Amino acid sequence: MRIKYEVSAGGLVLRRNGASLDALLIGRGTPRVWSLPKGHVEARETHEMAALREVREETGCWAEIYLKLSEISYWFYLNGTKHKKSVHFYLMRYLSGDTANHDNEVDEAAWFEIKLAKKALKYVNEKRLIDLGLEELAKMDGDPMELETLVARRPDDVVRESATR
Repeated sequence: MRIKYEVSAGGLVLRRNGASLDALLIGRGTPRVWSLPKGHVEARETHEMAALREVREETGCWAEIYLKLSEISYWFYLNGTKHKKSVHFYLMRYLSGDTANHDNEVDEAAWFEIKLAKKALKYVNEKRLIDLGLEELAKMDGDPMELETLVARRPDDVVRESATR
């Protein structure tokens, strides 16, 4: 049997909302299937570059990478071909943008309070990324959703995309 290997990248994008956090999800279909934004790594792209691009395209929002959360691998069949897909996920901080500006690959992009986001996510592995992201945030000093503390604390871990917003 033929096997096709695929590599994708995406992110858990968070923003501060008062005392809590919101997570940015994408929805497809009716009823909605909610997931984290992700997509294929293009030629000459790093995993980080692809993750930032996919978040921007699928959600209409700009984000900044804080750290790599995990790599999720899974198998599926499509048109008689077995696929092995690996997805590199990053913990990201929202910078700007509007979910109304998502591309046509998704039906909706929306912010969910973090606990509601975990409930809304369809896939168990993505639900686990919420837990992992919260664990990483709990280890940090200050508020990692604030740019000043983010840059001052771990500048080598922050990946920025230089483009006009």
